[in-house]
Amino acid sequence: MRLGAMNHPARDPAAEIELIARQGFDFIDLTLEPPAAASATVDVAALQRALKRTGLGIVGHTAYYLPIASPFPELRECALREFARCAAIFAELGAAAMNVHPDPSVGLLGDEWVRRQNLESLQVLVEICRPHGLRLMLENHPHGYNSPEHLRPILTALPELGLHWDVGHGNLLTPYNRTEAVLQQFGDRLAHVHISDNKGGDRDLHLPMGVGTIDWRWALGTLQRAGYDGTITIEAFVPDPD
Repeated sequence: MRLGAMNHPARDPAAEIELIARQGFDFIDLTLEPPAAASATVDVAALQRALKRTGLGIVGHTAYYLPIASPFPELRECALREFARCAAIFAELGAAAMNVHPDPSVGLLGDEWVRRQNLESLQVLVEICRPHGLRLMLENHPHGYNSPEHLRPILTALPELGLHWDVGHGNLLTPYNRTEAVLQQFGDRLAHVHISDNKGGDRDLHLPMGVGTIDWRWALGTLQRAGYDGTITIEAFVPDPD
C-alpha cells in the first residue's frame, strides 16, 4: 500500500510536491485545475524537476466539474480536449493512471440520456488514454454513480476502465456507506482510493479521518477484505497542513 496526498489547486503545484514529500507521503495525487494548476498553464518541466528531486510517485486527477455529459455537444468536445491535454501531461510526468468524474449534468433530458452521454464520453476517454499507457479510472459520484446498480452498466461496457473509489463520496446521499456493497461486486476493478471524512448528507467536507462520522476501522477493513493493496490518497483539505 502507498499513501499519497492531493495538491491544492489554488497553490503552486511544484511547491505542493515539495510539501507532500516533506510530510512523508509516497506520491502526489496531482489535480490539474485552475487557478494555479490548470493544464493549459502549468509548468510541466518544473513539476518534472520537483518529482525527480523528491522521488514522489504520481497519480493523475482531473477537475470534477468537466461537462462530459452536457446536452451541448460543443461543451462535451471541449471537455474531452481538456482530458486529452491532461492525459499527455500525466504521461509526461510518469503517471500510470488518470481519473474522471461522471457528469451528473442537468436539464430536461432525463437520467438515462445523461448516463448514455457519460458512457459515450468514457469510451472516447479510454481511447485517449490508451496510447499514453494510462489507465482511465472512474471515480464514484454521490449523484447517481455511487452504487453497484449505477456502476455496473459502465464497468461492464468498458472492461479497461478502472474503479476509483472515494470512501467519503460513498457516505453521501445514502442511508449507509456504499463502500462494502460496491467492493463486494467490483473489488477486482479497484485501481485507486480516496479517503476523507464527512458527516453524511450532501456535503463533501474533505475532513481528516476521525473528524466526521465514517467508521474507518470498518472502511479500511473492507478494503483489506477486497484484497486492495494499491494507492490511497488522503484527500483532506484543512487550514493547517500539518
